[in-house]
Amino acid sequence: MHENDIKFIFDRKQLINNYSEFKKFGNIFYPLKTNSNPYIVDCLNNIYQSNDGFLISNIEQYKLLINRGISPKKMCLINVLSSNDSIKYLYLKGVQFFVFDDFDSLLKFSKYANFIKCKISIRINIMEFFPNIFSHLGASMDECFRMLDFLNDRCSNIGISFYIPTIIKDKYKSLKKIIFRISSIFKAYNIQFLSIGGLSSYLDFEQDVFNSIKIKLNLDEIILEPGKYLVENTFHLKTKIVRNKIFHDKNIIIIKNGIYSGFLDILLYDKKFDFYLKIDSDKYVSISNYMDNKHNYKIKICGASSDSRDILGTLYLNEKYKNELKVGNEMIIKNIGSYFEEFFMSYGGDINIKYEEV
Repeated sequence: MHENDIKFIFDRKQLINNYSEFKKFGNIFYPLKTNSNPYIVDCLNNIYQSNDGFLISNIEQYKLLINRGISPKKMCLINVLSSNDSIKYLYLKGVQFFVFDDFDSLLKFSKYANFIKCKISIRINIMEFFPNIFSHLGASMDECFRMLDFLNDRCSNIGISFYIPTIIKDKYKSLKKIIFRISSIFKAYNIQFLSIGGLSSYLDFEQDVFNSIKIKLNLDEIILEPGKYLVENTFHLKTKIVRNKIFHDKNIIIIKNGIYSGFLDILLYDKKFDFYLKIDSDKYVSISNYMDNKHNYKIKICGASSDSRDILGTLYLNEKYKNELKVGNEMIIKNIGSYFEEFFMSYGGDINIKYEEV
């Protein structure tokens, strides 16, 4: 690789497998905010079935999909804070699936929209199920009832949606709790679908739970909105060491990518990434986030943005490989398919992105 090159490695087979596993439990709508990389978009579009689609948050994402040859009928505007001008623009361009958490926004939409052609999802605030978890997104139950009553004789394709935030650790247990409450609260309404975001791994799912909610609410479909667990393990990053120095007994390693070029989740969620150091032409060894018998050489890894806060963390390497921490040597960071590429900023430095499929 040249001096400014980094490389994203895409595993198409892994993405197809992830999709197939999630698809067993419902229709798939992939949120573009997770990763709008054309490799992912094209791969999903090629394997999607008729009831699958994409969740967009803005007009730019709509244009991205249009430029990939994807119909507006395969899109859903998920951003409940979109302006009425943006909503109207997308509606007039052919988008028919919208999410609302505010009656006034829905009322404005009704002034120009033909509800007979629309699919409308009402998003519930997660605080209705977990009062101790703050969220500024989603409607209260009273607001949900108000919107559902308004839509009752206007729209024939109405759904309920919710998002399980990252802060909830046991997501599947929480999902079952929410589904149980929804099946009781909304049984008097004519609900056609349930849409679920913030999902955990499909390995946690039980088919009986999804079958039960479909029967109790007489649903036509369940929509899953998998982001992280659909794409995270489908991309890896090859980057390189640009500086190696010891200062006041600290072993400082600076790599091409930093907080401003992909690693922002370290600040947002204290995310731990999987680092590997190249020690031979085709061999890599792990760099651990924790010290143990095999990882006993402490290093401070930083990004190359020239910001003093661009610190990726203190990690640990097997001491016998410390001489491999040399300028120009490669590192692989695995499982960076979710959000990583969306967090590239101009302040991150001069970086040339290249792609490779495995």
